[in-house]
Amino acid sequence: MHEIVANLNAGRAVIAVAKDGIVIATLEDPIEPATRPPAIIELSGERVAVLLGAVDWWLPEERRELSQLETELPRLPSTEGPAAPVLNADSRESGEALDIEGIANRLHGQLNWIADHIHGNLHLPGDQPIAEMLLADYAHDYGPEVWLIQYSFEQEQKQGDFWQTRALPPQYTQLWPPQKGQPHALIEVSYPPDQSTPTLQQLLGSDSRIGNALTAQPELRNASQAVLNSGVNKLTAVDVAALLRTTLGAIAPPNARMVEAEINEKLGVGWFVRPPAFPEAPGTIQARPPGAPSLLSAPKKPGGPG
Repeated sequence: MHEIVANLNAGRAVIAVAKDGIVIATLEDPIEPATRPPAIIELSGERVAVLLGAVDWWLPEERRELSQLETELPRLPSTEGPAAPVLNADSRESGEALDIEGIANRLHGQLNWIADHIHGNLHLPGDQPIAEMLLADYAHDYGPEVWLIQYSFEQEQKQGDFWQTRALPPQYTQLWPPQKGQPHALIEVSYPPDQSTPTLQQLLGSDSRIGNALTAQPELRNASQAVLNSGVNKLTAVDVAALLRTTLGAIAPPNARMVEAEINEKLGVGWFVRPPAFPEAPGTIQARPPGAPSLLSAPKKPGGPG
């Protein structure tokens, strides 16, 4: 049996489209020993990706990394063939949307390569994606936009305990701009998904920890009220960033890490809170602490090479 370990980027990703920038904040949910906060990755001066889910894949018996999507995403090669389903042509000009599809397809190709190495039964919930990517950017002649792209694995049992795994085509949801008549609110995605967990927007007006934090910083109360009144796009990015740092910090689990960045349409990507440095070199056996989860086991194919 060849074990394949997947460590999760788990927690909340919150995106706020302010009047002069897009603020992206992530907060780790340390549900397992080797989790990391959802990763914010600079793809260009006008675009960032946020990766959630199974991002770090490695082979402990061989003491090597199989794939580290967080570091690989910016340089993944282009893949041939359209994604299915494709983006809604009404949301952007079809030609302009190809850049989103291109990034989504490159990640899909890498996940499919990972899936080729998986021959054990994952026992994954049917409605839980294996990974999610948020793309936030300023599109030419369009303005700020945020897309959620979800990836799932499909498995077919072939012989005994040998399974064939493949990555399904990406699924697209546009989260910004909101539909006509919809509120200009915070955008939030969590992994693992849990519909019973209140969003940060819901907690702003009800959670005592946030209330106490805002009492200590009364200058943020107006920003909080603007968010509750669907006026986040009327705030400055600096005010929004301060609000997200304070409120996410108030509800953070013990030892949880936070990352916060901004996309400024004129100045590009900047960091309020930089990503944490990896404590171990990728691919070393020490990168897996005791008790870290084994997402799956991948048995050798009967009769196949050792």
